[in-house]
This record gives sequence, C-alpha cells and structure tokens, in this order.
Amino acid sequence: MNQKLGSVTQNLLSGKAQKVMRRMLAQSALSSVFGAALAFSNIVPIPAQAQTSCPTVTRPEIADLFNRWNNSLKTGDPNAVVRNYARNGVLLPTVSNKVRRNHDEIKDYFVQFLALKPVGKINYRNIRLYCGVAIDSGTYTFTVTNNGRTEQVPARYTFVYNRVGDRWLIAEHHSSAMPESVAASPQ
Repeated sequence: MNQKLGSVTQNLLSGKAQKVMRRMLAQSALSSVFGAALAFSNIVPIPAQAQTSCPTVTRPEIADLFNRWNNSLKTGDPNAVVRNYARNGVLLPTVSNKVRRNHDEIKDYFVQFLALKPVGKINYRNIRLYCGVAIDSGTYTFTVTNNGRTEQVPARYTFVYNRVGDRWLIAEHHSSAMPESVAASPQ
C-alpha cells in the first residue's frame, strides 16, 4: 500500500506540478523574508552611519531644539509652540489624558498649558542620532504658576525629531509626570 501511495504521490508531483510547488515554496520563503525585513525596518531605526545621504546633525544641535521649543513656550503664543511640531506630529502631554495628533489638537493643549506660564529645564538627557531622525529623552522639570503659586513639576520626556526640508521638527513628544515623588525616588 505504501509503495502504491508513494508512486501516486510521485506521479502527482512530477513534471509541471513539481515546478509549480517549488515556485510556490520559493515565493512563500521570499515573502516571509521580505515581510520580516519590512517589519524590522519599521521598528528599528537605521543608524546614520549606515546611510550615505543623511542630513548632518550634532547632539548639541538636537539639544538646542529643546531650547527653541522652551523659548516658544515663554512667548505664551500657542501658534509659536505648534510651529515646532511636524504636521502629523503626535503629542502625549503631561497634564492631559488626550493624545494630540495634529496641529489643531496640539494647539488646543498648549492654549491651556501656556496659562500656567511654563518654563522647562532639562535635568538629564540622552540623545541618539539616526538618518533624518533624532531622539532626545530624559527628565525635565517645569516651573509653572498655578493660582498664583509657583510649583515645580518633574516629568519624563521623549522628543522624536524628524528632518522636514531644512528644519528639524517634533514628530513625537511624550511627556509624563514622574511616577514616584522626587524625595522618595530610589538613587
């Protein structure tokens, strides 16, 4: 019976059928490899040194982008702040639960936040540079005025900058209050 089944299988997979099956297996394998490569490329940024036509940027230049943003806060003008964000920029703000996904929503947040007269100061930062993308993350403290009282608000942050034309703009900005009080935080 096994011999008979083996010869039937062999006859079924002879000639054209074998070629079709080999081609399908090759296409499936290539599809898997390309799919994995595409998925990986969307997750892991390509280091700048691996590219040949990346914009030139230094860590101090990226650090200065925080100063540009912070200075725009000091103007009290939400439009000035919004100009730091890419058109499709995303803001995950410190004192709002709503994700802001465009200039109108980002402006709406800053109309409220600027009423607190915020001034930020970097406490710790880590800047990483990639091809056309830079990430600045760390901790900062905002001095805000709330009901006539000055308060210090420590927070964590991540700015993801993207080169758009000749400007570096904020593609993503995540800011969250520290989960532990500063006095109680472990060293």
